Amino acid sequence: MSAVLPLARMLARPSRQGRAAIVLPVVAFAVTTALLLVVAGGAAMFLVDPRAVAGGGLYGTLAMLALVLLAVPLATLGAAAARLSSRRRNDRLATLRLLGASTREIWALTVLEATLTAAVGAAAGVVLYLVLLPAVGLLPFFGGPVGIAAVAASPLLVAGVTASVVAVAAVSSAAGLRRVTVTPLGVRTRSAVPPKRWWMLVVGGILILLVVGAVSNVGALRSAAINAVLIGLFAAGMALLNLIGAPIVAARGRAMARTAPTAARLIAGRELAAHPGPAWRRVSGMALVSFIAVVAGSGLALVDLSGGTNPMLADIRTGVLVTLAIAFVLLSCAVAVTQASAALEDRELIVGLDRLGIPDAELRRARRLTVMVPLRWASLGGAALGAVLALPIVSASVVVAPASIATVVGTFVVGFALVAAALASTRPIVTGIRRGTL
Repeated sequence: MSAVLPLARMLARPSRQGRAAIVLPVVAFAVTTALLLVVAGGAAMFLVDPRAVAGGGLYGTLAMLALVLLAVPLATLGAAAARLSSRRRNDRLATLRLLGASTREIWALTVLEATLTAAVGAAAGVVLYLVLLPAVGLLPFFGGPVGIAAVAASPLLVAGVTASVVAVAAVSSAAGLRRVTVTPLGVRTRSAVPPKRWWMLVVGGILILLVVGAVSNVGALRSAAINAVLIGLFAAGMALLNLIGAPIVAARGRAMARTAPTAARLIAGRELAAHPGPAWRRVSGMALVSFIAVVAGSGLALVDLSGGTNPMLADIRTGVLVTLAIAFVLLSCAVAVTQASAALEDRELIVGLDRLGIPDAELRRARRLTVMVPLRWASLGGAALGAVLALPIVSASVVVAPASIATVVGTFVVGFALVAAALASTRPIVTGIRRGTL
């Protein structure tokens, strides 16, 4: 164990792709921490503020629903940050394992590096949260700006969020160690073949049907339990959507590869078929945003159809818009992080295709297809699941109301534009890899 610290310093030195692989996860952890504090502080306000309590508990219920809806994309961004440097770290750790490093040393190095990276990012996130706090305090609720004191997270909550982010990073990094310690040669040569998990698609579909049935019969419960059950069922629906996403992407990738008329579609199809999990994770945020858009759009439609001037209705509209705005920020950050990570991870593939004479435009088209094809499935799947779960609660006229449709269409337009911008932002990384400067 005496060699752990010297090895940690050696592994922390930037490699040819190192600076980006070190800085990007720190930035992602910072954004995750800041947004998580914003969401948690707002939810706490709606649970304890006397003005919210006077609303009969509706504020607290809606705040918890928003927290659950945003928890998954927040966790996705945090996990993406943890995985960003895992390929670089696993390559080096697998080499050390082949050279005789013990399992205990490998585990210690992994936990140490992941914890330090996440801790730096979380500390930066707390600073970012303090910078954002005055703007958050200007949000109009209860008839006027809520103020900084109302939405500020307590020191205990800040400490808990920071510790949670660091713990997620440590657990995510340690989860990938089994392949390093058991099959280090497969990790180092990237010859390990991911298993096909058709059972996930079947089980996920069955569970989604069970969730829909539970939502349809939630009215049979007592009113005290309805809110908790609905929140849990919406969370389960989002989790199941992620469960079946990767098998669908893999099937679509194999179909593309079999019928590819161009090199770009062949490369994209093979990539989707070989790595469906990472491909789905890159765009899973859009599935969740689409899901949120349907639920939020139905809420906006209910507010519009009521035609009242109740201040609570205005607060609901503001809360819906804030939830969507945070979801869009999470989506753009997650896509940028995962695309940068994918470019760094696919360095050998990009260099190999360049040496084979694949034109730069064809390579860009292939990389665009590996994102846009799963993105379409994610968007439609998230919206469809949101509609299926919303229909038993609200009428079909609410789901297809102009406000609801406008929210969903606007979400698609903004979401696709953000993903396209994230793809464009990674072009310098790909260019640097092709030129050998990264």
